[in-house]
Amino acid sequence: MTETAATEYTTELAEILELRDVPAAAVTRIVRDVQRRIAESGEDPTAAFGTPSQYADNFAPKSRLARFWALVITSVVLASGGTLVLISGVFGLQSPAHGLWGLPPWARIAIGAAGIASFMALVLAEAARSRRRSRSPHL
Repeated sequence: MTETAATEYTTELAEILELRDVPAAAVTRIVRDVQRRIAESGEDPTAAFGTPSQYADNFAPKSRLARFWALVITSVVLASGGTLVLISGVFGLQSPAHGLWGLPPWARIAIGAAGIASFMALVLAEAARSRRRSRSPHL
């Protein structure tokens, strides 16, 4: 086993754990445990622990990654859809020829603003959740 292989393994493991929303303190502890065991035994990290992704499954299932992608998709839909409907309402105020779903301009503006506000609330709630998890010393 080479020093480079161990470094690459632990770097990849740390990245995977961070993507799966594992608190920073826990990531540091897990990586140090892996480094210590590799240094003591001289084993190849993949032989000892499996791939970084497989080992990360012990601490953070892939379902957290699925949650991350659901959040991304929801954010894109709310932000872009809200903006589209809001702009449609503004143009509808300027000219009645700019219609969308038969809704009056004021309703489109309200729906668009609600979509954008929902996007902002979602981002703020997720930021607060992430901050709480990063402060938590446990998984």
